[in-house]
Amino acid sequence: MSDESQWFQISKGDERHIPSSAQLPDSFENLYDRHGLLPFPLGNDPASCKLLVKNSNIIPQCIEAYKRNIAGYGIALEYLPGENDATAIDDWNRAEKFLETCNLEDSPEEIIGMLIEDLESCGMADVEVAWPQGSEYPTIYRMKPQYIRCTTESNVSTIKRKRRIKSTKKIEEFSQNIYARRYAMKRGQSVVWFRLFGTEGEDNQIIPLRFGNDGPYGEPRWFGNTPGVVGSREAEELNVSYFSNGRMLSMILTVTNGRLTKQSMELLKNVKGSQSQGGILYLEAKGEETGGPLDEKVEKVAIKLDKLNDLLQQDALFLDYGKEKKADILSSFRLPPILVGQSSDYNRATAQAALRFAEEQIFEPYRKWIMDEIFNKRLFPTIGIFRVKATLRGPRIIDPEDRKQLLDFIADRGIMLVRDLIPIAEEVLDTTVDESKYTEEYLDTPIVQMINSQPALMTKDSDTDDIQDQVAMIAKRLLRQSDQEAGIHV
Repeated sequence: MSDESQWFQISKGDERHIPSSAQLPDSFENLYDRHGLLPFPLGNDPASCKLLVKNSNIIPQCIEAYKRNIAGYGIALEYLPGENDATAIDDWNRAEKFLETCNLEDSPEEIIGMLIEDLESCGMADVEVAWPQGSEYPTIYRMKPQYIRCTTESNVSTIKRKRRIKSTKKIEEFSQNIYARRYAMKRGQSVVWFRLFGTEGEDNQIIPLRFGNDGPYGEPRWFGNTPGVVGSREAEELNVSYFSNGRMLSMILTVTNGRLTKQSMELLKNVKGSQSQGGILYLEAKGEETGGPLDEKVEKVAIKLDKLNDLLQQDALFLDYGKEKKADILSSFRLPPILVGQSSDYNRATAQAALRFAEEQIFEPYRKWIMDEIFNKRLFPTIGIFRVKATLRGPRIIDPEDRKQLLDFIADRGIMLVRDLIPIAEEVLDTTVDESKYTEEYLDTPIVQMINSQPALMTKDSDTDDIQDQVAMIAKRLLRQSDQEAGIHV
């Protein structure tokens, strides 16, 4: 009987491990002290944040939802209160021309979409403002955040801005002294410097956009959930490894009164991957000889397998963990699940409520903030536009029931004019009605008078002589048609 024991590692299938997170090489290495630049906190640099976003199974969908709902409906111009074509048509034309020519390759909507992606990935985004020689309008570019660094607020600079005073509607220029940073951009092997937009100097200007006020650089809104992002990725990699290598429990293999043959040892070592699943492992062992030269007696051999642990394992590991981490990320973005394709628990009413919440609490304030920071407070006043503002359009979230109640209220009282029905007709027919073809007198005609002058509009089976009810019937007929159209777009 042998008293020797052996240990050997049972091999696994080849693993292809994709690192979930890594501190990437810094393109500004050895330049911080030379130029007085500030480094990013460990793990918070844009390149590392973008790698985390790439490896996440939920953040890219959240960012895409932001881009689509914030910048996906186009840019519009609006007159400021008290302004119209008679007082501000020149500002309107200048603003329209600037938006069409501020970048000849990318539209303003595309640039804003890229800035939103940078903000939500890294917590920061930057706009370069360059003034081509001989041009009255600047050119704007999106700057990649991984190539941007800044200095401390050590330089006193004078910032000048023109403002339209609401009370007097006059344009006045104001100046203030501030402590401004300088911004460096790595282009190849060289460093290009930028000054804060509105400050005096010769360098090109930059409009920095940041989340948070605790430092020179921003921090993405999901950064507090970084362990969950990494953990979700590691859980998925573990599942991939499990599917590739199969399930092998730690165990003790005991051979009594003998030892395994060399072929059995090699066979056991090579148990791995899908080839070992569903098969039968045949082990051969030789017993110990106990007799003399003339008596070839061999002990009876026994092979025993004892499991050290017995795990109840399902199709994949950490499924609940992954769901919880997704919910945490959605919470950091404040997004309802339906906007990232998780809509199994929604009906029409709850979906509409979720979309309305996202529009009012997230997307609409975001549109106003980013357009004010780039255009309305900075670029427009610099090129002499003070009576027009740029806005980002939003989706038309129509509640047919609310509109029905409103139109019923108006129609039942007979106060609708002909011009009031034009928007309904445009929506139902998906066209534009040219109001210039009609006289103002006709457009301002109450529908009550139209019914009196055109009895054919009255239904033949109507047994009422009340004009108000007749008006209500016509308006409600149009309303039913527009409700069907609205239901498609909700």
